[in-house]
Amino acid sequence: MNNRLRRSVVVAALLVAACASNAYRQTPDPGKKEIAFGDFIADARTARFEDYASRPGARVEGPAAFEEMRKHLLFLYQGVTPRNTFIGKDEQFVDCIPIGQQPGLRNPKTGQLRLEREAPKVSAPERISAEGGGAGAPKEHGIADLTLKPGVRDRFGREMYCRADTIPMRRVTLEEMTRFRTLGDFFSKGAGRFVARPLHGQDRPGLLVPGAENHYYAAAFQNVDNFGGDSWLNLWSPSVNTHEMSLSQIWVSGGSGGGSQTVEAGWQVMPDKWNSTNAALFVFYTPDNYASGCYNLDCSGFVQTANNVYLGAGFDHYSARDAGQWGFNIQVKRHTDGNWWLFYRGPGDYIPFGYYPRALYGSGVMATKADSIGWGGEDTGEPHALQMGSGAGPADGFGRAAFHDVVFYIDTNTVSQWSNLFAVEQPGGACYTTAITSAGPNQPKTFFYFGGASCN
Repeated sequence: MNNRLRRSVVVAALLVAACASNAYRQTPDPGKKEIAFGDFIADARTARFEDYASRPGARVEGPAAFEEMRKHLLFLYQGVTPRNTFIGKDEQFVDCIPIGQQPGLRNPKTGQLRLEREAPKVSAPERISAEGGGAGAPKEHGIADLTLKPGVRDRFGREMYCRADTIPMRRVTLEEMTRFRTLGDFFSKGAGRFVARPLHGQDRPGLLVPGAENHYYAAAFQNVDNFGGDSWLNLWSPSVNTHEMSLSQIWVSGGSGGGSQTVEAGWQVMPDKWNSTNAALFVFYTPDNYASGCYNLDCSGFVQTANNVYLGAGFDHYSARDAGQWGFNIQVKRHTDGNWWLFYRGPGDYIPFGYYPRALYGSGVMATKADSIGWGGEDTGEPHALQMGSGAGPADGFGRAAFHDVVFYIDTNTVSQWSNLFAVEQPGGACYTTAITSAGPNQPKTFFYFGGASCN
């Protein structure tokens, strides 16, 4: 090869290498672009209805509804300056924001709130041993975890952990919000109202079951003045239809009619919201019979204090039929200052991860106490989601049916009491049912199985 030809080959090779290098540098990396908080906010400021209406799964009903969503998103992040951002194991962006910048402390209805850091002492069963269980009781089960740990890194090398004085806030996006018709639908559990219905032909005046015609329940309730309660939630990921949900939770509630108020927490499968078919940790509240309220940090309500738990996170293990059974504890407990605290317990001690401020409940019942408490399953659909709990009925027992174990409430003297439960099965227990075992001489604890499959 002569020198001229050799030089031509070298130049051509260098040009190809340079072009390839430039192409690599100029090719956008969607993950890295989206993870930049500044870009995320800038995109939200200029977003248009037309940009989102044609995306897969979008259901936003029109430009006005979209604009309400966009403005709310900008309000959520007003003045927020994350210290770091990472991608969770569920592929959701999580921003570690200074604890004082969270939306729950700047509530337009209550005004600026002071951050409370002192949680009440966690309660445990005190009257009867919770060991063992008697006939039909759940057997040994594993403990599911979702806590963030220092040193663990995401695929971009960013630490999946929030340092002291910051909290992890799962990033709320317009893509997620526009999977719902309106902002109200995005906030709600189905935009339902409380209704009272006879259960198995029995008239239970005063029993309030939240939901509309397309809400279904297999749960266990007790009407009693209380300061909260606790249970061990068996963890599954039931199948649901498009745009529907299925959950297992604790309800702490007070009041009636338009004055009904709640604190709710547990696990939920809702692909539209959590971008996953796996169950995620959630909290929810309403101060006014579901006319307002929301999930997690989606509005100015819940105040988070823990830096190692993020709401909307998935777990490291899920139960499987005739295989390992997994779960975790949730406790709701009113503090002496009137705030309703929530605790998560995985493999370690209970973690007080945040609270609903007393101010949210105004002059309502839950400003001082709750007067009803319940545990169990709920789903939505027309006529049903698909599965509640595990999809198996209570008669299938341990290893197949979902359950709540070691179920107790906290009385107004802050003493733990085993619950004396009655079944709430809507509509009429045709598809989803419960099988309750209360603590007694031969049963050292209260537990119940619940759930089932759609009648479709």
